[in-house]
Amino acid sequence: MNWEAVGAVGEILGAVAVVLTLIYLAIQVRYARKATVDQNLLTRSTAIREMILAAVGNDELRDGQMSNWGMDAYYDALGRELGVSRTEASRNEWANAYYFWMYWGQWVATHDPKDLKELEHVISALLRLPGVRHSWEKSPLVRPLFDEAFVDFVDGILAKAAA
Repeated sequence: MNWEAVGAVGEILGAVAVVLTLIYLAIQVRYARKATVDQNLLTRSTAIREMILAAVGNDELRDGQMSNWGMDAYYDALGRELGVSRTEASRNEWANAYYFWMYWGQWVATHDPKDLKELEHVISALLRLPGVRHSWEKSPLVRPLFDEAFVDFVDGILAKAAA
């Protein structure tokens, strides 16, 4: 057996191993980057939900924000529409915003068709409730704060339910 031939085969196998290792590392870096982006989005969603939850549970904080933002008349009208007080209407809408941010966090990080189907089912069920539907369609604090892709996702659920 020729040792030069064995050495050449070894070099070829070594080169193939290096190429395969680089491909594997590139795949791992891509997955790590994707996981980091997903975690950042979920962290943002969690922080927003915590702020909303603080306002839902604190009437004075929420009422102060409503007044500062010039939304008293909006919540008065919403209360009349839902048959509740302005405070109850604002509590309801902020709670609905909490749910939508929770679902946005799940939607933005979900890539599995089964998870998206489950999310579609839950959002569809919630949007049948008049207060939730109103929050999505008319609130100045819910729908306008989301990116177009999520708005299209939820609107697609509404269109499917209407059909």
